[in-house]
Order: sequence, then structure tokens, then C-alpha cells
Amino acid sequence: MGKFDPIKMSELVKVEDPDSEGGLTLFFQENKLKIKIIDGKLVSEMS
Repeated sequence: MGKFDPIKMSELVKVEDPDSEGGLTLFFQENKLKIKIIDGKLVSEMS
């Protein structure tokens, strides 16, 4: 779960459901996490 270390203990500031791509975007203090389903699998991308 090292992929999610940057958002550990970060405050969740905003949620877009659905986002512009039809997924879910969680906005934290300094990062955002995009979650969507592709080919039946849950895919996440942090930026």
C-alpha cells in the first residue's frame, strides 16, 4: 500500500462523484486520487 503513502493522514477536502471521466475523484490537501472501473477492474491514479 506504499502507493497511497502520500495521502495517509491527509484531510479530504472535496469529492467529485461522478467526475468528468465518469469515475470518482477524491481531493486531499496536496494530492488527488482518481478512481474508475476499466474492463471490470477498479483502477486508481494519484496526482
